Amino acid sequence: MNGVIHVIDEVLIPPAYQPDIVDFLTSESKAEFFNILVDLVVQVNLTGALQSPGPFTLFAPTDAAFAQIGDFIDVNNATQVTDVLLYHVLSGIVLAEDIDDDSTATTLSGETLSFDKFRRHFHKHIITINDDSQVIFEDNLVTNGVIHVIDEVLIPPAYEPEPEKPYCAYFYHGHCWWY
Repeated sequence: MNGVIHVIDEVLIPPAYQPDIVDFLTSESKAEFFNILVDLVVQVNLTGALQSPGPFTLFAPTDAAFAQIGDFIDVNNATQVTDVLLYHVLSGIVLAEDIDDDSTATTLSGETLSFDKFRRHFHKHIITINDDSQVIFEDNLVTNGVIHVIDEVLIPPAYEPEPEKPYCAYFYHGHCWWY
């Protein structure tokens, strides 16, 4: 015997070769999942900011997440797109283990995200953001922060659609009856 072998679940990459946030999103193995996110980052000139030293925590929605949002955001409105993208970024590195149940964090847009953390198995947990979006791949470390992949686009409160108002089924003696 002349050593110990440790089994690991991913390839170790020397720090000099680790990607930054933009490189991670555009890498050959990840590009098919983040085309829309990358296109929007480029469109509103946030590429340089996401390549800066940071550090940042990015909650990165997949293309499938963007396909679900309909017209909640106008992709031709640079201000709106910037607000939505910055709503996905925190200053500093926030790993999954740092997120507590019923906690909050302020995004670079100045808005607040709320987190819930549920235990699934002994060491597994589910993290949800704003009661809707779920972290599906956590703790993707990059040179300027960490990326958590999420299954829904986070919409800032200012751009949330108006809640549907229940309609009155019928009036009877001045009262509205619902069903």
